[in-house]
Amino acid sequence: MYNQNMQNCSDCTHCGNSCQKRKSEFGNIPLFCMHCPVDSAPCRLVCSENAIEELGGAITINTEKCNKCKKCEEVCPIGAIHIQ
Repeated sequence: MYNQNMQNCSDCTHCGNSCQKRKSEFGNIPLFCMHCPVDSAPCRLVCSENAIEELGGAITINTEKCNKCKKCEEVCPIGAIHIQ
């Protein structure tokens, strides 16, 4: 599991863009998002497939459940989700 020190994060996206593990058939999506509170994350609230899951206090997308409707992408307040 990848842990970030968010106090040092400048939102440059270099870590995510260079990470081979996060590049998948879904496009560039973070493996774990810790920006929004888990209980009120807009992506979780809008997902009809319950594909947005909590894992260790972070948010992740279960690619087996995701139907690629892109609703989560549309509501993400930081633009972290890009589904192809």
